[in-house]
Amino acid sequence: MDIGEFLKDEDWDQPFFKLLAHNETGEASGKHGMVVLKDLRKFFPSLDGESTSSRRPTVDRPLRVEMYLECTFLAAGMSRYQFQTRGGKREPESRITGDIRLLLNRAVEKDILMFQRRLDELDTYRIILVRKTSKDYLTLNRDLDRRWGTPFVEIPTTQAEIDDATTELLRAADQKFTLISPVERVVSRRSRIVRGIVFPKFVCGEYGNRCCVTDIAIATPTFVYEVEAAHVVPVSKGGFDDVRNGIALAQTLHWAFDQGLFGIRGDGTVYLPRQVRELPESSYLMEFDGKKISQARTEKCRVHPDALNWHMENCVKQWE
Repeated sequence: MDIGEFLKDEDWDQPFFKLLAHNETGEASGKHGMVVLKDLRKFFPSLDGESTSSRRPTVDRPLRVEMYLECTFLAAGMSRYQFQTRGGKREPESRITGDIRLLLNRAVEKDILMFQRRLDELDTYRIILVRKTSKDYLTLNRDLDRRWGTPFVEIPTTQAEIDDATTELLRAADQKFTLISPVERVVSRRSRIVRGIVFPKFVCGEYGNRCCVTDIAIATPTFVYEVEAAHVVPVSKGGFDDVRNGIALAQTLHWAFDQGLFGIRGDGTVYLPRQVRELPESSYLMEFDGKKISQARTEKCRVHPDALNWHMENCVKQWE
């Protein structure tokens, strides 16, 4: 596959790259990972560099990574994006360490690493090593003196844009709730990453990353949560990315909710329609019939009754 086509995959944001220095590569063991230049920090999740000290010399967060040699998949793994201060004695330096060494150990000076963030996950990137001997190298990095860059006209979504969208989502909860968009919305790649990251993170965070029906939270050791943000009025039906149009559900219950196999009454109790209650294959849902759901922690962010009523009328009643 042509690498230009590969980088335009609709599941990933626009790419950016870093020109590798000698001491980051396999030529020098690359044991300390890759330096993230200050100009590139805006494309990575936020880190609180000011919290570093002699007692806490490093702050970091895990990144899930998919690693490629040009267009060939090598492995998936975990890396760490971190600020290091060398014992609190230096200004914070941002680096990526961990499984990224699989690529760095194959690299030489002036090879480039391409980065792309998933459109629906804040902490998931694919990292692509493009060797300077590759036929695609000059296509991606025409100016060999550039330490970093973006190969296409459109730049990746920045962390500042994601932070602004989070603020806007909270601000929107103070406005009158709108049930259905009157016009079909055009969704850009940039708005997809903001929607894919901000809405689910915000909604699930409001529910403590717990399913509002089962009250169960399941997570990996790197804090990847099983719970999902469900739109009550689907976006495909004109629903908005409004926190009041969202609830946190376990994956199985998210699917069941989307199918209308259960609804939520205005008083916050779960309701199962007649055909579902009579179906042996759906007996798992019976234990939740009549149960009161958990609510979002912030009162103004709680699911709106109009959204629940729409779901009941348009999704649940078909199974009566």
